[in-house]
Amino acid sequence: MTLKKTVCILLLFFLIGMTKTLYSQNSILVNFDNQYHLLQDNGYGFMKLLDCNGSDLINYDGNTYQIVFPDKFFVQDTAVAFNYFTGWENAKIENATMFLFGNYSSLKPIMYVDYNHNLDFTDDGQPISFNQDSTAIVYLRNSEFPSSFFPIKFFYPKLELEMKNQLESVFSEMGPDAEGNNILSIDYWLGNKRMNYKISDTWINGRKLKIGLYDYDCNGLFNDKGKDRILVGNYEKDSISGKLDKGAVVFSDSSQIEIGEVVYEIEEIEPSGKFIKLKKSQRIYNPPLNIGDEISDLKIKLISGETKTIRELQNQDKYLLLDFWGTWCKGCTQQLPFLKQLKKSNNKLQIIGLNYGDDIEKIEHYISKHDINWINGYADKHIIKKLRIDGYPNYLLLDKEGRIMIMNGTIDEIKRRL
Repeated sequence: MTLKKTVCILLLFFLIGMTKTLYSQNSILVNFDNQYHLLQDNGYGFMKLLDCNGSDLINYDGNTYQIVFPDKFFVQDTAVAFNYFTGWENAKIENATMFLFGNYSSLKPIMYVDYNHNLDFTDDGQPISFNQDSTAIVYLRNSEFPSSFFPIKFFYPKLELEMKNQLESVFSEMGPDAEGNNILSIDYWLGNKRMNYKISDTWINGRKLKIGLYDYDCNGLFNDKGKDRILVGNYEKDSISGKLDKGAVVFSDSSQIEIGEVVYEIEEIEPSGKFIKLKKSQRIYNPPLNIGDEISDLKIKLISGETKTIRELQNQDKYLLLDFWGTWCKGCTQQLPFLKQLKKSNNKLQIIGLNYGDDIEKIEHYISKHDINWINGYADKHIIKKLRIDGYPNYLLLDKEGRIMIMNGTIDEIKRRL
């Protein structure tokens, strides 16, 4: 073999190794490996531990359930906990996986997982032990697609006493596991991070970038239309996000994503996240709203029954903050005093509340109870989709001309910009 041929072969293998993208005419196939990722290193949820020493009965969402303990379950103390998971058909408790803990007070407990969701821990195999760094990863399997998983990383968060007290007072009263159970001290609660992302570093149209898949509905699958998301990240900044206002796109038959100056449609997403197939779009592409776009013509239905545009509602000399909220949203109520203080401290700020999901009776009662003195209207599905509202409370700030300044901002962020 000549030196020239050897160099060409080596170069070919190098290029194959550098990219996970295959081209076929106008289609692109992006492959993903078997790794699962988490994106928000600083954010996590909590899994409350419920005391069940001496009892095989536990309460959840107003119902009482009986659990079956493992054989030879000899431990000092016992607790159970629940975690959100939607990927098991005919589960005894819908959209929840039960965990059983032995020796929880040691902070290195043994942890049984009810993998088949029948509340019987005798048929789930061996327990999981925590690593030396007090972490453990659990892989929940989708019942219809056994090769599809929903991994969760558990750990003991390090919290200051003041933060512990605040979190315990709030979260102890929240959730379907709160009523009827003896909730243990937050010292024994576990932090959890969902590892429900697939990420590929790849090349498309001569650009090195990150492509991601996001199992948004937490069932181990990545191709649920109207729910799961496709992500396009900035390789240079090593950034990629599952949030709609940061570039994520909800998967549907009409989904389009822009890479460089080329617009693609999604032909296929393999259920377990092995690959995504893209094709060049022939349809007109309307880019999603972003920072700097004007939305003065957006129509809002007010709780009074009138319909007005933002231009008609916004005072000309004031910034406008759209507050997306619901009476069912505990975070909205928690943030309300800070929102009032923000308005009180800045006479150049106007607020319009946009409620999602409540009827007029609940809205009016809430407004009266909390003494809210700004205009309120409804956030219908058109507004939610157009403004890419992604969770509640959600704050969108407009400048005096009705142009978007901040999307999905925090009160502190808004305060700094005003």
